[in-house]
Amino acid sequence: MKKTIWIVNQYASHLEERHLNLAAGFARRGCRTVVITSSFHHGTHTYLYDEPVKIVKRQDGVHFVYLKSAPAYRSNSGKRILNMLDFCRLYLRSQGRIASELGKPDFVIGSSAPPFMWEIARRTAGKYGAKFIAEFRDIWPQSLIDIQGVSPSHPLIKFFAAMEKRAYRRADAIVGTMPYAYLHVCDELGFPREKVWWMSNGIDLEKADRGADSLPGELERYLETHWCCIYIGSIVKSECVQYLVEAWEQVGDPEICFALIGDGNESPAVDAMIRRIGGDRIRHFGSIKKEQIPLALEKARCCVAAHPDYPVYRFGLSMNKLYDYLYSAKPVVFAFSADNVVGEAGGFTVPYGDRKAMAEAIERVKALSPEELENMGRRGKSLIREQYDYRVIADRYLDMLLSL
Repeated sequence: MKKTIWIVNQYASHLEERHLNLAAGFARRGCRTVVITSSFHHGTHTYLYDEPVKIVKRQDGVHFVYLKSAPAYRSNSGKRILNMLDFCRLYLRSQGRIASELGKPDFVIGSSAPPFMWEIARRTAGKYGAKFIAEFRDIWPQSLIDIQGVSPSHPLIKFFAAMEKRAYRRADAIVGTMPYAYLHVCDELGFPREKVWWMSNGIDLEKADRGADSLPGELERYLETHWCCIYIGSIVKSECVQYLVEAWEQVGDPEICFALIGDGNESPAVDAMIRRIGGDRIRHFGSIKKEQIPLALEKARCCVAAHPDYPVYRFGLSMNKLYDYLYSAKPVVFAFSADNVVGEAGGFTVPYGDRKAMAEAIERVKALSPEELENMGRRGKSLIREQYDYRVIADRYLDMLLSL
């Protein structure tokens, strides 16, 4: 019997790699999947569609429903909260039409943040007699406490904590993207272990293998003519790009260069650092297309990333770029202290905050023999194929759903 799965994620309109790939995996197994999201693009602060409700068929068995939530916003202000609430209103008002046109759900996955997704997804599950899955890609409100420094006694924190417990209590299954999320849900909140599942983020290996044939000319020449460590991603505070530049400055080998690829609101500050350093050993290139990333990584010698050791990450980290890095079969140097996929794959992990240790790890990569490089690359690539391919994750996720 063909099953229908709804995924409710307000930000899937632009952060759609996870749920688009999961939906495609469900469709391969004969399911119909409906992803309900906002047409307001959180990254560009623009609307993708003008219609109040826009249904887009992505492929056989996969539809995206875009709701025009308002008001538009440009920062984490009161307007963003109002946009969240308006999305919930539009969703509840539109769920009957969605069910009529695309099928009543057998399973409803509410994916936070924001945690309001759990509440409206649970209402739909109750309305249609479906199973409700509470999925979280970030631990709210603990992330607000550990990262943003909000007081645990703040009324908003208490409100979100109550919503979290209510969602987990009413869920048929609880899904986290972090490998040790069960320690939070079970040990700290008291829910049974058998109710909690780990369904990581991952990578679409079919797209990665197709890749692209060329890069922007200047970038391609730079990577081909220098021994480059490389960073690909957003140039924003959370990605610690300035930290990476500071660590690279402590590299003593003059042959080691650094290519940063991406754009973001921290670009002016990073560009100022590069001008101060001078020379041609560090360059900032603009964003490239998603399909060009595998080729850029192939031409690099080493991949780098960093992430602060906030207490909330004791439950694990699901950082998309690390899967791209490891699948490229290139050595990875990652500044992060808690358990992570780079360490699991045998890459170089160093404590965040120790810039000298990161510089020394990059120098160790350059000193590796061809055999050591091949073995390290093979371990990383195999791990991604076995555990982090979205085909594998989607199959595991669907098997879990069908077992409920």
